[in-house]
Amino acid sequence: KPRVIASSNHLGNNDMLNLTSKKTIQAKMRVKSNIFDPWNEDELDHQVKGIYTKFILDEKRDVVEYTSLGFLHCPHTMMTYTRCMDSVLCVPLMVDSAVWCDYFARMDAQSSTVARATAYLFKVPEGADTGVDPGFFRQMQDLENALQDVTDGPSQSDKSELKTMIDKGMAAGIITAEQAASLLAL
Repeated sequence: KPRVIASSNHLGNNDMLNLTSKKTIQAKMRVKSNIFDPWNEDELDHQVKGIYTKFILDEKRDVVEYTSLGFLHCPHTMMTYTRCMDSVLCVPLMVDSAVWCDYFARMDAQSSTVARATAYLFKVPEGADTGVDPGFFRQMQDLENALQDVTDGPSQSDKSELKTMIDKGMAAGIITAEQAASLLAL
């Protein structure tokens, strides 16, 4: 398990244009500095530095060192280097967020369920998703659990009420028998 995670981030234009007040800067640094807090790892030393240079503009650059103890308790460090356009990076997340929120709204999901299910799309857990584990696979499990909860289908009383409404719709000539059968099959 990692003992040190040290990160240097060049923030792209989107971040810099949004970081014009003390409040937004503090929120950004909170995101960057305590992402591993839910793990409650006392031995984890997590350090983050954020920079911005106009010449690099919208490019986000990230260098992260993960250091753990290897064979004979000798330090072992693995590094990652990421480069991408900040604007391009966020578009798929915005699309995913819109699609999931629309889906959960159509399924009448509770906002706390939606917050936990979509936590993987956001860096800062707020509101109902506060305390969601930052690990991707655990977040995906929260999403799967939410999907299972909203797709379990209606209860027996809901089905009985639905059948009554469909029967009334057929009696009033609003829907056909074929449409009623299709609705009951859902």
